[in-house]
Amino acid sequence: MALPVQKAPTFKCELPVSQLNVKFRPFLVKEQQHLLITRESENPQEIYDAILELIKSVTNGEVDASKLPMADLEYLFLQIRARSVGETVKLPLVCQAEGCNGVHQEVLDLEDIRVNTSEMKDNKIQINDELIVELSPPTTKTVYKLQGLDENEMIQPLMRACLLRIYDSEEIYEMSDHRDAEIDEFVLSLTMEQFQKISEYFESLPQLKHTIEHTCEVCGHENSTTLQGLQNFF
Repeated sequence: MALPVQKAPTFKCELPVSQLNVKFRPFLVKEQQHLLITRESENPQEIYDAILELIKSVTNGEVDASKLPMADLEYLFLQIRARSVGETVKLPLVCQAEGCNGVHQEVLDLEDIRVNTSEMKDNKIQINDELIVELSPPTTKTVYKLQGLDENEMIQPLMRACLLRIYDSEEIYEMSDHRDAEIDEFVLSLTMEQFQKISEYFESLPQLKHTIEHTCEVCGHENSTTLQGLQNFF
């Protein structure tokens, strides 16, 4: 007689930036083991690829995490982790005071961590009296592709990936209908003031982060630690 196979429960969450509703199951023992092995490599690309594959598996192939904004990917992974291995995690936080080796054990409730979207700017930006540009948040695939580039090298590929359409008083120009060279020419024709308006949109994009305040029991120093990014919440 075959052994019984457990059926995992299903959970739902709404992603904060895209507002996509996602159904997922907890990850399995074999998937957790693969994640732990990947984490030990400390290679950001390997960790990213492993998380993409995990999310594809636990959403029954319905979510391509490479197309999500970074904050959505991080939030979804945190929700999956909370439902899979527990809603709390113990974090050893070393005192930041010089010469002190005190360690504070923080019990972090993952349910307390939220993505604040209240300061996110409208993605339709009026750059002059006639033109409006519409942008989308960069996907995780775009973010990882641009890692390591300096600011000047990043501008054009970022705009190619995130510029959706341009409006004037008479027409709507879909960027999917135009070549990269045309988009580059438009971007390079922007004034610094216009480009600053666009930059403010990207700067306003939310991130998954959480700040922990604690007083060192050894020296009394007031510490502030900000957790941010996938590796901090892995």
